Amino acid sequence: MGGAPPISNLRAAQAAETKVTSQTYDYIICGGGCAGCVLAERLSADGTKRVLMLEAGRPDYDNTLIRIPAGVLRLFRSVYDWQYESSGEKECNGRNIFLQRGKVLGGSSCTNVLLHHRGSAKDYDDWNIPGWTGVDVLPFFKMSEGDKTGRSTKFHGKDGPWTMDEVRYQNPLSKTFLKVGAAVGLGSNEDFNDWSKPQDGFGRFQVSEDGGVRCSAAAAFLKPCKQRKNLTVRSITMCRRINFDQTKTATGVTYDILGDDTCKEFKATLKEGGEVLVTSGALASPQLLMCSGIGPEKDLQEHGIEVISDLPGVGRNLRDHPAAVVSYQTSKRGVSVTSKLRIFGRTNPLPVLQWLFFKTGILTSTGCDHGAFVRTTASTDGQADLQFRFLAALALGPDGMTTYTQFLNQRSRHEDGYSIQSVAIRAKSQGSVRLASSNTHVKPVVDTSYLSHPADLATLREGIKLARKLSQRPEWGEYLGNEIYPGTNVKTDEEIDEYIRNTLHTANALTGTCKMGTGKDCVVGPDLKVFGVNNVRVCDSSIFPTIPGGQTATPTVMIADRAAAFILNPQVKVVTYAEPMGNSIQEAAVSV
Repeated sequence: MGGAPPISNLRAAQAAETKVTSQTYDYIICGGGCAGCVLAERLSADGTKRVLMLEAGRPDYDNTLIRIPAGVLRLFRSVYDWQYESSGEKECNGRNIFLQRGKVLGGSSCTNVLLHHRGSAKDYDDWNIPGWTGVDVLPFFKMSEGDKTGRSTKFHGKDGPWTMDEVRYQNPLSKTFLKVGAAVGLGSNEDFNDWSKPQDGFGRFQVSEDGGVRCSAAAAFLKPCKQRKNLTVRSITMCRRINFDQTKTATGVTYDILGDDTCKEFKATLKEGGEVLVTSGALASPQLLMCSGIGPEKDLQEHGIEVISDLPGVGRNLRDHPAAVVSYQTSKRGVSVTSKLRIFGRTNPLPVLQWLFFKTGILTSTGCDHGAFVRTTASTDGQADLQFRFLAALALGPDGMTTYTQFLNQRSRHEDGYSIQSVAIRAKSQGSVRLASSNTHVKPVVDTSYLSHPADLATLREGIKLARKLSQRPEWGEYLGNEIYPGTNVKTDEEIDEYIRNTLHTANALTGTCKMGTGKDCVVGPDLKVFGVNNVRVCDSSIFPTIPGGQTATPTVMIADRAAAFILNPQVKVVTYAEPMGNSIQEAAVSV
């Protein structure tokens, strides 16, 4: 799959893994992304349990490009990215769509745009799963959060390692966007994570930063505990399968080293009563389960895999946030972030120095930290179905991911402008992840099925229309621009729909492929234990029954903290002690 650092001494690398597998472990964590880092810290905290975490990505989560928020421009399609693609999306005119996933300790929290959102309380109430209502999960959001903005302690934690802050930079175009939102009467929102009110309105998005530096899950949770004697963290190690005995009880994990052409396998073993915790994300978690014999029987048999548990839901229910862009070119020169980052076609050293010495300025922004949540006519549940993410830059192409991946390769002057990305924030389309091989080194077949539910296309269509209206308001003054995308020739609903199909891209929020619940299509129960086997849990974003209305890193941290509570307190039942409160949360006694 590329991106693995070269093995300078294969014999030493294999000897190191042999030493690792000479021990037995209480917990083996398969995947060192957001959820894996949380679990590694929580489960090793008291020193009595031996924990092994295996991560296929790189170890250097503290690389400067990762720590600089604007460094995300260099991370997509890099050695820190798995660079998945979906396969021939039917409703997107057969296009393969790029799916960015972090290939490093900390996972996609090292490569995302840092937006710190939870969705609404109603999102969790609507899961209709005991122990997982908004009332139940709020304490876990607060427990991990370290709010630096001074917001209400009713909804925010102050002392956790998962830092939430304001970006230390505001572009004039971003400020104007908020003025436009106020002028059209769509309201403002000072805190999109305040569950006492609806999510709707325009405002600044809070971000997972700490003093102008990216707060990844690896930096927040793993770095402080990596030296614990009872915690072993291995990177560049690919989990091949979970091992089971005759009673379908997990006994450990088989893995190998990325870049080892000998394909030598190592077997990590659980202590009696130990657990395998799958935290590889919405694409790799179902892949690992299926390669281990857990999944749809027919699919497994096609790849010669012995069926341990026939679970039709493994790999199904893939959810994401699809997006489309409008972009305008302004005649006002030097105002966009792209202009401020470049001088004569080269990197401007001043923002770099400002970040290095003061941790302030334009490099503290990933570019899309202003926006809005809006209820369009396509909303069916009384909640915002549309998120706007504003960028103080002219898009390089109508596929929003293009601007991130191509800007640094462009040497000619980049014109000034502004863009509004429309995101179907509570998308209803459901895709799938299927095996291409019984080998986890081979990427699975990903079908996102974008726009397969008509409501998602309707939301994006309304988003394009509203974004156009906002972009042409007189409040823009000297910044008022000319439309570049979709282009003034795109007028009718049918033409807008075709533009969306041809340019739709991911907002990088893949979830749902190991669905939690009790139905026949579910993979794990409310305690996150995998059905049909013993001592295996899935503890990441793949367990979401439906996708929350916000970026998914923070909900994934919550999932992992909730999982740790179940594991460390097995005597406590998964129950709810208060009625679901919809869009409003009130104080309640809550179980783990």
